[in-house]
Amino acid sequence: MNVFEANKARKTINGNVILEELTLTISQGERIAITGENGSGKSTLLKLITGIYEKTAGEVQRAPLETGYVPEHFPETIKLKLQEYLILVGKISGKSKHELTNEITEYAKRFNVTEFLHTPLKNCSKGTKQKAGIIQALLKEPDVLLMDEPLTGLDEQAQTELLTQLHSLEKKITVIFTAHESYLIDAFAERILQIKNGRLVYDSTKLNQEKGRIIKTTVPTRACISAIQAMSIKWHGESLVELTVSANESDHVLTLLLKQGCSIIELSEKR
Repeated sequence: MNVFEANKARKTINGNVILEELTLTISQGERIAITGENGSGKSTLLKLITGIYEKTAGEVQRAPLETGYVPEHFPETIKLKLQEYLILVGKISGKSKHELTNEITEYAKRFNVTEFLHTPLKNCSKGTKQKAGIIQALLKEPDVLLMDEPLTGLDEQAQTELLTQLHSLEKKITVIFTAHESYLIDAFAERILQIKNGRLVYDSTKLNQEKGRIIKTTVPTRACISAIQAMSIKWHGESLVELTVSANESDHVLTLLLKQGCSIIELSEKR
């Protein structure tokens, strides 16, 4: 199933052409990174996919699916406390307050914002607001998750946790994000779109046949693997993790893990 289709679509804002001659198809379950320089049209494309923006000309079709959206800039004037805000947003998806409270408590622990749950959002740091934006989108359990520069303001532990949460999503869930950093692109994206001056100039699917190795290891903390560029990350509890890495990078990754005090349990070839 296609979640988004555009045929020669154009988006104009205040008389300025932001996107032009956009022809693009996105299928269910794809993991897509949208790249490009500032002002190239990345965020506009993301908003066109979500339906926040409508096309000015051309054709656009979207599948009627539940969408979660993480903005690059979180609203600055929200007076609600962090937990109050997350419960309010979560209720839109039909979940009970009890269910949401349990989920929020777990996400708060994983993203290290427990101490800010009863702090007004307008008084929170940029990083905490960014985590709030990510959590509210995950609470919706969306069919399509869209994130605009999701790593902005996140510390290494939160970046690692975000990647863990993304890898834990079902394969049928479509994930699309804009990014400058190579970390999330290399570790998660399977398809890369590049926008330049409002036009789609590059559309490439990564080679799934790349040789890889699987490393099973125990870690003192989840932050230990924050600097590792893995093809996939699968957690088994809090300290046992299974990393799939490029065969060319496996020796380097093993060295990094050992320096971090990790214990290597098994090394095997990816099949």
